[in-house]
Parts: sequence; structure tokens; C-alpha cells
Amino acid sequence: MRTVGRHQRPPDPVLPTDADARLDAIGSRRAVVEEGIVVFPESAAPYAYRTVHRPDGGVDHHLVRLEPPPPPLPL
Repeated sequence: MRTVGRHQRPPDPVLPTDADARLDAIGSRRAVVEEGIVVFPESAAPYAYRTVHRPDGGVDHHLVRLEPPPPPLPL
């Protein structure tokens, strides 16, 4: 552990990227839901994601690969 000298500032704390949503869920006592679609650089397939921030401070993550629709049936 590094000690802080007289003229040095301690490093800024690193907060999670979803700190605002977590605090909103805890403060409002209701679940906060974030949803969207993402395409990762390693893949061409899109994914649907859903993150639920619970009022107890917990987080549920859901990630589902979106498959292309099947081709139309011949008539």
C-alpha cells in the first residue's frame, strides 16, 4: 500500500460505470432498468441486453444473442 505524503493527493476513487443507476435504484427504492442492443467488435451478431439495478444494491445482467429471422417460406 502506498502512503500519501504531505504534498500529494490520494488517487481518486474508481467508481463502477453504473454507479448512477445503482444509487438511483437504492435512493428511489425501485428497480432501474437499462435495455439496448449492442454489437461486440469480435462478432457481427447483435445482442440484446437488459440490466436491472435492484433497490437492495444488487444487479441482474441478461444478454441474449439475436438470431436473424428465418427465410420466408416458398409459396
